[in-house]
Amino acid sequence: MRRGEVAKPRLLRVLLTLVETTSLPLLVTCLLYLLTGYQMLIPGLKLIPRAHELHTDLVLRSLTLILGLVHGYSGLIILSERRIRNNTIRTIVEVAVTILLVGLTVLLATLELYISG
Repeated sequence: MRRGEVAKPRLLRVLLTLVETTSLPLLVTCLLYLLTGYQMLIPGLKLIPRAHELHTDLVLRSLTLILGLVHGYSGLIILSERRIRNNTIRTIVEVAVTILLVGLTVLLATLELYISG
């Protein structure tokens, strides 16, 4: 048995739990952004009160970003573990996904700081 083989199934269970846990809140926040966005574009549409305040809320936007990043990262690692058989290619994909999502996180955090003033 190689080092790390015992931890893999445990890690995959944790990642699957993260994907399952973040899926419904992520769906709700994305639908909220979609509905408030359409409501801001179509003046006669009144689905959600104070749509502009909700759509531009920093806490809701940050929550959506965090949920999306956790959900996406966990799901991509699970997919690479299940679908890629070659260990070298799987490791390269996992490192690439990690680097890309860390870069995206830094970019989004920088944009949030710029927007906040």
